[in-house]
Amino acid sequence: MRPISLLLILICSLWSGGCQQTRLTFTQVQAPKVPSFTAPTNAPALARRDFRPMASPEVILLSDHVSLHRLPGTPSQLVGIHLLAVSPYAPYENLDILHTAFEQLSVKLANHHDLPCLEGLTVHPSIHGLRLSLKCPASKLAPAVDILAQSWSSDAYGELDLPRLRRQLALDKHIRAFNGSEIEEVWAKKILGGEHPYTNALNNRALQQSLDEPQLLSLLAQTKAQSQWHLMLEGAPQVDDSLRERLAISLSQLGEQQRQTETFVDTFRPYGKQVFVIDAPGTVQTQVRIGYHLPLGQDDQEASAFACDALSRWLGRSVSGRLYFDLREQRGLTYGIYGRCFNNPMARILKYYGATQLQHTGAFIRGILDHLALAADAPPSDKELAALKTSQFSQLVLRLDNPQQRVEAYSQALARQARADSLTARLTRWQQLTPQALQAMAKGYFNQAPVIVIRGDLSRIRPDLEEKLPDWQLNVISID
Repeated sequence: MRPISLLLILICSLWSGGCQQTRLTFTQVQAPKVPSFTAPTNAPALARRDFRPMASPEVILLSDHVSLHRLPGTPSQLVGIHLLAVSPYAPYENLDILHTAFEQLSVKLANHHDLPCLEGLTVHPSIHGLRLSLKCPASKLAPAVDILAQSWSSDAYGELDLPRLRRQLALDKHIRAFNGSEIEEVWAKKILGGEHPYTNALNNRALQQSLDEPQLLSLLAQTKAQSQWHLMLEGAPQVDDSLRERLAISLSQLGEQQRQTETFVDTFRPYGKQVFVIDAPGTVQTQVRIGYHLPLGQDDQEASAFACDALSRWLGRSVSGRLYFDLREQRGLTYGIYGRCFNNPMARILKYYGATQLQHTGAFIRGILDHLALAADAPPSDKELAALKTSQFSQLVLRLDNPQQRVEAYSQALARQARADSLTARLTRWQQLTPQALQAMAKGYFNQAPVIVIRGDLSRIRPDLEEKLPDWQLNVISID
């Protein structure tokens, strides 16, 4: 019985190995479909609401290098306190390290100060800003601001557990590799260009592994030196002369911003029809990133930023966007596909992203490209544009009703040095947008080859990619 059993196992193994070499049945390409936006029978009429922009925050100069901004409050009896550092002309370098250090420091501050509201201290990083936020009673406003200012002092970092900080940074790296988010690093390098300052601002693995106290303090000093400072208060009482003087003294220890001498020059050049592939053997899905590096050197920056936002919403605004409607609802090629505009001081990026099963890879990518071509070739219908405007108006109202999003939007505006009424100006552009104008935006950007980065099992999807994208070159990218 034993020899027979071994023989059966051997036969089954050979049979299974042969089956694994069978080519997958890949999905066929279809012409793009667009939603009709026909109102259902007996559907209630949509209530129309006039947009009422919020009053601009009151801005008070505490000193030559620190501004105080009084924002509308919330029903809470607590005052929202936000100390914001921004660097509009250059990205913060190694902000991932500093962010991790601040999170460890927040625990230390809560344990060393008799101020219960410090337990709610949160850190909000962005490439051009770092915000420390908490909510405290009005009576504790001045000491809370003083502690936030002291957190930028080199003395605050003497007792940090640096080995633990290094382990956390290494763990974050492995988590990104495990969950597939490494595609975002490759995407950033390709869509920005290898020489862009953003590409080297994060993920300095050598520094993360060797980080010691002098290196951390040097990073802290560099970040402070390039920062402008803003103190934002939500629901704070009137700032009298006494409080103003006390806040100015606390924040004076932050120092003044050094002058920026270098001017950024964007050297990005399109790649043509190339698909950059991260080969991930054994994966059961393909992650896809497709988008455009939009120019910053135009006269009307607000118009360019609006075009980026409008195109991302038109095709990629979740369930009512063209890509989601067709590639998910009609054809079932993905669980979701979305669009987003990244409007930063040194780069404006239009991005569409999603994932698909291996057998849908070629059809999924081809479907996105076909929709980009269709958007450039024909304007949307009046009903589709009306639905797009309604969606954007609703999101704007919800954003203004959400305190966290209001603060984040205002912080980003300060980092970009945008006008105080930029949100109102954006709504006006939406109200005046026509189908022909939206098509013109698409034609201006989509008539060139986009940047494409994917992550999947190349040995299994290569035949399908070569069949569905015959005029595109596959370029395999290695990951360290």
